[in-house]
Amino acid sequence: MLSRDADSCFWIGRYIERAEATARMIDVHYHFRLESAWLSEPMRWSSILSISGDLEEYQLRYADEDERTIIQFFVFDTTNYNSILSCIRAARENARAIREQISSEMWQCINTTYLDLREWSVERVYERSPHSFFQWVKDASHLFQGIANRTLMMGESRDFLDAGRFLERAGQTARILDVRYHDLMRLAEETNSRAQTPAGAEEIVNVHGWIALLKSVGAYEAYRKTFHEGVTPARVAAFLILNPSFPASVRHSIGRVEGCLRRISGNREPTPSNAAERAVGRLYSELTYLTPDEMIARELHLFLGHLQAQCNEIGSAIAATYLQY
Repeated sequence: MLSRDADSCFWIGRYIERAEATARMIDVHYHFRLESAWLSEPMRWSSILSISGDLEEYQLRYADEDERTIIQFFVFDTTNYNSILSCIRAARENARAIREQISSEMWQCINTTYLDLREWSVERVYERSPHSFFQWVKDASHLFQGIANRTLMMGESRDFLDAGRFLERAGQTARILDVRYHDLMRLAEETNSRAQTPAGAEEIVNVHGWIALLKSVGAYEAYRKTFHEGVTPARVAAFLILNPSFPASVRHSIGRVEGCLRRISGNREPTPSNAAERAVGRLYSELTYLTPDEMIARELHLFLGHLQAQCNEIGSAIAATYLQY
């Protein structure tokens, strides 16, 4: 397989996953905002900007963190390379370049999604309701992934697509948990210290806030089926990082990336055959043998920063091994 074709497959997986993650985060945060209207507007949106890594760029271009501007920035702003429109457009351009490598149904799906998305605006989002719009984006992403699973031949194209998808998912989960975990802990402390907070505000921060975090990665129902004792910060962190069965956990996602890379290289030996396999295997082994108590003892913020750095290292190693041309 040509390196440029592998690169396109890899980034299609990443861009589609990134668009879906952005839609999910904003949708969940939007509804959490409605439940906690007593919070200031910047406090409501600052964590989303931090999660995306675009806080500095946003502050350079926009004066306020109001709801309409946030939606414009994260959905329709083509100068923001992480916006939903930018991600879908980039995925479409990569798909156009490798139409012989993917199925015609995959191309039709991503092309139709892009053309439909161009018809939307912030005003139309509010006319139809933000929730219905973001649900449409998520459904379009899920449709593309389902079509790929149904129509794409098993082989290198599929493995590079999945490697990009699950590497992006692992990094997104670690970043979301890092920012939202400490944001919610800070809000809980501020809520407890305020003398005039509304009745029930502490419950919203301590319960609904953690539920919103789980929903932002599609983990709420799976979490409740795993833990019947209730929602606590330590359990949420352990579930989203170390659970081997949940598809959006860091451990599961990194394991899927390792499987893709080993199929691509054909390596059946226990030792890695290249830098990409070495980087992903090192992180997967660490997550496999780490216990929740050990993870918390390592100071969660530092550990999540380590996970994000390792995901970046894996991406660089994959590019150096397979994608440079």
